[in-house]
Amino acid sequence: MLFKTIRLISLICFPVILIGCGALFSVQEWSENYALMDGTQSTTPQAIDGNLNTIGDAIFPEGGGRLRLESEVIITLPEKKKIRRIVIHTDNVTEFDVFVTKESQVTERNWTLVKEIKKAKSPVTVSILAPYPTDRIRLRVKKTSGDAAMLRRSQANSPVGNTIFISASDRVPGKFREIELYGYKTSEQVIVDKTTDKREQELDDLLDIE
Repeated sequence: MLFKTIRLISLICFPVILIGCGALFSVQEWSENYALMDGTQSTTPQAIDGNLNTIGDAIFPEGGGRLRLESEVIITLPEKKKIRRIVIHTDNVTEFDVFVTKESQVTERNWTLVKEIKKAKSPVTVSILAPYPTDRIRLRVKKTSGDAAMLRRSQANSPVGNTIFISASDRVPGKFREIELYGYKTSEQVIVDKTTDKREQELDDLLDIE
């Protein structure tokens, strides 16, 4: 009797365990592109307009010092999201850093470096393994394919023996066609999408019958 009871419990529970494991190890689906959400803003608007044919220059922050020599794009979302993947379409950026912030009041100290990309080739896909909710992301351009030529031009125009002081005018700004931001769909979103797909398929089947 005990053996039969154990066997019965096993038959009932084993499928449940399989379903649970399947849900646990199922492949996560990517969300919509957060950069295209209503209310999203960018210091380079062309980078979030959904059009790969438009090109926008990253801006050089105001003020002096090292930061002025690095152009950047800051994207502000209307609400906080966990960003797990960034896809960047650029014409000239070869090296850049990715920052996010958790704070509502953004200062230089509040930015957290989450990724350093070197030898980038467009389109660049950046994976963030340990994301946290943020509504701001910053791409700081460290190097572009045009920097060397611009530096040689500055050297050629400088008197021999003089120290060359590099300014923002000696740097080529990063040129961006599009910056895409993605997280994971929630379980509720996945269910809604599957239900919608099923209804659309049923409608297509009815139209085919007619």
